[in-house]
Amino acid sequence: MYRHLIAAGVIAALAAPLFSHACSLCNGAMNKQTWRQEAVQAKLIVYGTLANPRLGDADGGGAGTDLQIEHVIKAHPFLAGRRVITLPRWLPVDPKSPPKFLVFCDVFNDRLDPYLGSPVKSPAAVEYLKAAMALETADRQKQLAFFARYIDHADADVAADAFLEFAKSNDADVARVAKTLDPARLRRVLSDQQTPPERLSLFAYLLGACGGPADADFFAKLLRQPDERIQAAFGGVLAGYIMLRPDDGWKLAYSILGDTARKYQERAVVVSTLRFFHSTRPDSRREVLNGMSLVLPQGDMADMAIEDLRRWQWWDLTAEVLAQFSKKSHASPLVRRSIVRYALVCPQQQAKQFVARLRQTDPAIVKDVEESLQFEAPVAPSK
Repeated sequence: MYRHLIAAGVIAALAAPLFSHACSLCNGAMNKQTWRQEAVQAKLIVYGTLANPRLGDADGGGAGTDLQIEHVIKAHPFLAGRRVITLPRWLPVDPKSPPKFLVFCDVFNDRLDPYLGSPVKSPAAVEYLKAAMALETADRQKQLAFFARYIDHADADVAADAFLEFAKSNDADVARVAKTLDPARLRRVLSDQQTPPERLSLFAYLLGACGGPADADFFAKLLRQPDERIQAAFGGVLAGYIMLRPDDGWKLAYSILGDTARKYQERAVVVSTLRFFHSTRPDSRREVLNGMSLVLPQGDMADMAIEDLRRWQWWDLTAEVLAQFSKKSHASPLVRRSIVRYALVCPQQQAKQFVARLRQTDPAIVKDVEESLQFEAPVAPSK
């Protein structure tokens, strides 16, 4: 049976699992596959022009829109010389400027299932996809270097897909390729008001990794007077600034984290920057720990720092973590449970003593957290 197509101009994508290790500075659509990923699964991929939309009967039966094939990107015997396929849904078509589509298809029992379509503005999307499909899958750094050349592409759909490749990459892969990129291209996309705000955080970090002193001045200005677009990308801009001017950058990060008068989101975004440096810069352990130590006394977000430290198996701040348990500001079940979870995993003697005392005073919370830990996958120690 054909999957439903979205009539608003885009064929519905197959549901895809979330990436568990996506870039922590990116705000991309993590439940969406990139074109390259979809191409691996698809049995047939074609590019063409929509034509002849039909509404069908009152129940939608007989509705359809033709796709006049101009390029076959991934062939399948089903086509057998066909130059037109039918998408089983009415889609809007302007006869004066009919839309171009990339269509990803399955073939089952000799029936075509066009399950994903993407409107594109130019045939450049075809060449981009072909080149992406030909990339060596084992070398993620080379892949990302390729996609970086398309982040400012004139075809917005190509640029969006190139960004999504970064968004679905882990922090370490992003950091490895960052210093090799073209700073001029990154300056352009950061200065372009048409660049979607959710991409600015990544682009700012990338520029920080490959840019120069003038870029540090640019970041400093943005961080002093962030507009709405930059505020949404603050974590990446701060990361870029730290890369270029570490002393000033970390000082600014600490001033924000330690200022409880600031909104939760303003402080939380700096935590995302700490996480990024944990993933990408082992030599920043001291700076990341300093930042986490500022978060621990704050009852509204202490659980974030405690859970990160536990997952990383960084036990340097054990005394500070355990000291939060008796505070009224940290009395919420979420925070208290995070402290108990940390203590149960921590190998230090003071944590074992804390748990032993708690078994006497509040055995229920210990038992409850112990049971929840059984469902967690083991975590490899962070180096």
